[in-house]
Amino acid sequence: MKEAWAALDNRLKKNEELNENIILEMMKSKAGKSISKLMNWDIFGASVLLLIVPFFVFAFDKFGGKFIMWDILIISSVIYCIIFFPWYLYKIYGLMKIDFSKNIHDNIYYMNRYNIQIKRERNLTYYIVMPVLGVIGILTYGTMKATLPLWIFLICVYILGTSLSFWSYKRLYDKNIETILKSMEEIRELKEE
Repeated sequence: MKEAWAALDNRLKKNEELNENIILEMMKSKAGKSISKLMNWDIFGASVLLLIVPFFVFAFDKFGGKFIMWDILIISSVIYCIIFFPWYLYKIYGLMKIDFSKNIHDNIYYMNRYNIQIKRERNLTYYIVMPVLGVIGILTYGTMKATLPLWIFLICVYILGTSLSFWSYKRLYDKNIETILKSMEEIRELKEE
């Protein structure tokens, strides 16, 4: 009878370990998918910044020198692209340091650091970049004496850019960062048990 209970107890322990391993792998997979989404979005953002610079150079070459505000808008856009391209590479590098086969505390540290970077980027975008580009765009159109269709185009582009920015920070970054941190906390708790 004791042997039967001991065998049953061993099977239950093995089952419990197996369940913990399955849960651990599920958490790693869930966090890995979210990290992949963030990395893909940052790679896309860096690619767009890199590919849009030739357009700005062409626009400056074609239309530059006629309106001072147009020149300021194009130059500030190129400066924005030049500054943010290495920033995106730095964020991607930080995400690449996360490795679930290594220490979970280091992974949590890297993810929290990435979260702080995103919050800083969000504040810079919301409170400096978007208002400055909006004001420069309005002043440019004012000095050009733009027609009504061009004003409508500017308003639509600004609304689209603002909406995309809010969506990406709220739905993409915040949601995935929260998922990753929650999964990492659960992984840490499972490993500590």
